[in-house]
This record gives sequence, structure tokens and C-alpha cells, in this order.
Amino acid sequence: MLQHFVEETVSPLFSSKTQPTLCYMGKILPEISAYPRIMHSHKNHVEISIIYSGISRYLIGDRKQLIQPGDILIYNSGVAHDELSGPDTQIGSYFFAISNLEIQGLRPNALVADDVLPVFHVGQDFHTLLELCETMLKQMEQPGEWAKYLLHFETQALLEIVWRSIYHGRKPQEGKSQYYLGQRIKEYIDEHYREPISIKDICRDLGLSESYVSHTFKDMLGYSPMQYALRCKIGEAQTLLISTDYSITEIARMVGFDAQSHFNQRFIKYVGISPSKFRKNYRNR
Repeated sequence: MLQHFVEETVSPLFSSKTQPTLCYMGKILPEISAYPRIMHSHKNHVEISIIYSGISRYLIGDRKQLIQPGDILIYNSGVAHDELSGPDTQIGSYFFAISNLEIQGLRPNALVADDVLPVFHVGQDFHTLLELCETMLKQMEQPGEWAKYLLHFETQALLEIVWRSIYHGRKPQEGKSQYYLGQRIKEYIDEHYREPISIKDICRDLGLSESYVSHTFKDMLGYSPMQYALRCKIGEAQTLLISTDYSITEIARMVGFDAQSHFNQRFIKYVGISPSKFRKNYRNR
């Protein structure tokens, strides 16, 4: 007979009155990442992305980050992010959306402070983390009688590993954005991108010159203001395609396109496939 003893008791880090809840999870195969999620954010949950293959740059908030296997990306609720993968830079990842997350000293549904760089490396726990991801994925795909209970505690384990990767081994790099005016421009576009705005509108409403707006914003994010606004439209459209049953014509109108043909053209240019095929791909995964 083999008998093993538990050496110590465990006090969960995440034991607030409202327990963290796994809303959804999934696995993105490298070939699927050729059709990237464009600029988007999540209002009511934090998203954790775990990279298992590929190297690329992602835009998170107002910073571009180089990501590679073993990296954990933290998308706090409300933080816009842009996945810059494509046919030449395919990324394999697991993703987890978790709500009801309350951590002392942080706002609801945040794992790190908003002024902390949100990319962390797992280190020695990487293979353990990948095994946990696969176990959870199988339970989501083939749910049994006890799956919801197992997933609840596995979500706790996932958060513990992620927390240790964030706060052990190295201090997160802090520092507020150098570009205060660039941030003002970004916030303006985030609020108005569904409207037919132009550079002139931005300059008029913020009291800035056109050349200053263009150069400051591109220095900060790598996009012109109008490119950023278009990526916001496409990203919002992708979210609606995945999470709602609105028709493509309705979605095009909701994100600010006057004609579905123009929306289809822009969507294919930025994502690589049509809106209908994108919806089908996500719903069949």
C-alpha cells in the first residue's frame, strides 16, 4: 500500500465573499490566430491569456508588448487590447474569462494595477499550468456530473499559479504613461469611435493641432488616430459576432458603418476572412 500525507494546509488567496467565477475559457490554435481579434475590451471580467507557442507583439492599453511561450497576459476589465498575430506570426494560447474577482487594493475584476505592465513569465510552473489548462478544457468540452465543482477549484488553482507568476520572482514594472495627451486622445476615440469622427473633430474638441494629435498618438500606440478608431470598430464587431445573434447588417450599423459592403471590405482587410466566416469559426470551435 502506498500512503501519502499532505504536508501543509492551504489558505486560498482568493477567498472573498464573492468567489471568482469562470465565465468561459478556450484554446486558440496557431492556425486560428491567423484571423486575429482586433481592438476590444471586456467590461465585466478579467481575461487571462497563456501563450504556449509563437512570438508576436500585442497592444495592451497604451503599450506594445513582445510576447512569447510561457508568458501570461492580464487584461483587466475595461482595458482595450489588440492581438497582432497573423499568417506570419501565429500564436497558440489558452484564454480564461473570470468575473467576481475582488483583490484588496485593486479595483473589481483586476489582477494587477492599471499602471503595471501586464505581461509576466510563468517560469518553472509552465508545464504544470499547461496540464491544468488541458484538464479544464476537457471538462468544458465533455462536462460530467462533477465538472462544475472541479472547474471551480481548478479556477482557484489557476489563479494561484498566475498570482505567483505575477508577484513572485520579480516585481512588476510600474510607470504611468509618458503621453498624457496621447491618453486623452485615446479616451476620446474610445468614447466616440462608433460615430463618424475625423481628425478635425478630435482636434476641435480637445483643442489640439492636427499634426500634434497625429504624431503624439502614433508615437504612443503605433497607429494613427483613425487607424485606431477603425480597429476599435472591427474589434467591437468581432465581439458582437461571437456573443450575439445580431445580423451582420445590424452589427455593421451598431459599430458605425453606413453600408454592410464597406464593413465587409474593412473586416476582411484587417481580420483576413469575412464576418460570416469569422462567426462560424468561433462558434464551431
